[in-house]
Amino acid sequence: MENNKNAFVDKWSSVYFFIPLFEKPIVMPTAEEFCSKLSEKFGRVTELSEEQKMPEDPAGLKSFVLWDHLVHYSKENQDLPSQLMIYGADEFDSKQFDEYVKAQFWACPDKDGFLEKCRYSMMASNMLAAGLPAMEQYSILASYADAILELFPECIGIYWPHSQNLVPRETYLKPSWNREELHFLDGGLNVRFFTISGTDELLFDTLGLTPIGLPDLQFHCRNLEPNEVVIFLRNLAAYLFEYGDIIEDGNTVEGIHHEKWVCRREDAMAAPMRVVLDVNPGEFAAGNR
Repeated sequence: MENNKNAFVDKWSSVYFFIPLFEKPIVMPTAEEFCSKLSEKFGRVTELSEEQKMPEDPAGLKSFVLWDHLVHYSKENQDLPSQLMIYGADEFDSKQFDEYVKAQFWACPDKDGFLEKCRYSMMASNMLAAGLPAMEQYSILASYADAILELFPECIGIYWPHSQNLVPRETYLKPSWNREELHFLDGGLNVRFFTISGTDELLFDTLGLTPIGLPDLQFHCRNLEPNEVVIFLRNLAAYLFEYGDIIEDGNTVEGIHHEKWVCRREDAMAAPMRVVLDVNPGEFAAGNR
């Protein structure tokens, strides 16, 4: 994996990763056990190659074919199955996160204490899935994370590099959304919150939408309750996730108190650098508006 902490969050990714975390050395299930669990979630699943062993080191990988989730390739006029990948175990460097990133691990009240337990990891990803409908593609990943937690009861949490979101096991197993289709956002969306030194201004944004082909959100305000803004941004992110990038410059969305708030694309105020959909909260706006 790339060392650049923003390598996964500032651009669209055709392959999507997540990183299960462990306190103790990882014991891999058999390929048959792994394939059986995936079949419970995704229908007909086979190993890409039975000669391909379950990975024994970080350079190893194993591929599983999802025959009920086909991608159509118009140039070749054929349908091919998407895949899920599992990579070998590795040691995990919990000190890789600087304070800027750790401050936004909102799912972990005891961030440092939890990170001290994260000593081992592996990677999981999709493959050849970019042509699937977005909701299907990312629902598969959400269910894959569930399957990993079921296959590895000793897994203590998952790090989502595309959203810089660290989610303990117990939190991910209790979805915060009332619809299964949105479960991906339990890991794939991170709503960040910053105070601007020397002012009464607050800055909120999201990480995780840019890598899936949507604009991340930004909200610069004062005199609003932070929890209300977080809920507003979560709901707006879920709307984009379900319906796509359909909010154009100058369009309005309904505000927290039923106002009309104007949206425009702007460069992000907080790193990583990317174009975001900025929501102007009218009378509550901060900065030069």
